[in-house]
Amino acid sequence: MANAEGLGGSIPATVAAVGTFLAVSAAAYLAWPPSPTEVTWGIVFVAWILFIVFWASKLVAARWNKYIARKFIHFTTGGLVAVLSPWIFETPTIPVIGAAGMALMTVLPRIWGSELDWYQVRDNFGDTWFCVSFALLYALLWWTDLRLAVIPAVFMAYGDGVTGVVRSVVYGRWIKGWWGTAAMALVCLPVGLLAAGVPGLLAGAAATAVEKLSLLDDNITVPAVSAAVLYLLM
Repeated sequence: MANAEGLGGSIPATVAAVGTFLAVSAAAYLAWPPSPTEVTWGIVFVAWILFIVFWASKLVAARWNKYIARKFIHFTTGGLVAVLSPWIFETPTIPVIGAAGMALMTVLPRIWGSELDWYQVRDNFGDTWFCVSFALLYALLWWTDLRLAVIPAVFMAYGDGVTGVVRSVVYGRWIKGWWGTAAMALVCLPVGLLAAGVPGLLAGAAATAVEKLSLLDDNITVPAVSAAVLYLLM
């Protein structure tokens, strides 16, 4: 637990993080007011996400490791919302607010010096970048073409997630080996093709290629590059 000095130093960062979440949430709500049904779904998802993060993922971490627990959270939270959102949401508001809330939930423990150690890794902000990328995809691209938001989110949640699980099982450590890259291609290429034809296939290939690189966190590069390819080709 952080000492009193650490907690005192964390107050500005905490205020900034909470303030950013409130500003993003208010802006999304005012720009695209959700229906009562959407709000109800949002409440359901909040309860589900809390269950996954604070209970189910602990079981996964105990059975396997924190890296697989991290990917399990990707599959069952952001990935699930991405898959269901075209059918249950009329606006991007609830997905954006939910992703911003998850970003806050992942960053506050780090600010306070008390990481959620069953899945978080010190100095690795991939889980936060995952949430930020998800929020940006939906806020910026929903009204252009919903597929531009959903497909990169699925690549990020399931393509990168399966990659991580395969690498953890095959290599027993965090390494960008080729077996993981092959697993990501097997997810992203057919998903992209089925969802958006040839542009989707090329976006899946681009997502797979940039995930293999280590220039930036792949929770940033995979959605950004695949969304850019889709935007340019569709």
